[in-house]
Amino acid sequence: MHSRDITYATFCQGPYEESVRYRDFMGWDMPWYSVRDCAGELLAGRPFFLLACYLRDGDRVFETYWTTIRGFEAFSPSHGLMDMTVYGRQETWEDSPTGWPQRWNARDPGVWRTDGRPTA
Repeated sequence: MHSRDITYATFCQGPYEESVRYRDFMGWDMPWYSVRDCAGELLAGRPFFLLACYLRDGDRVFETYWTTIRGFEAFSPSHGLMDMTVYGRQETWEDSPTGWPQRWNARDPGVWRTDGRPTA
């Protein structure tokens, strides 16, 4: 992306010092910023998971695109891979036959954890 003058960055709502530890634990190296002081303006009533694109022109910044929740899945190929398996995502919202496993609730914070730790 950098070869095309595009930078992927993560904005977190909490204090930088706390959240950057998660980035480091995961082994990521993308730019990481705290928007703690302006999260209300950036989120503008939108849900927690937000993917947004911005264009910077000098000292002006324009939001050019945004999507949430399901539109964000393009950045998580795990969902598409799970959708190809016989049992799918095994989430409680799926319309699965009786007896099929549906052990995951998408709103449960433990969905993406193994032994209590976040998984990549």
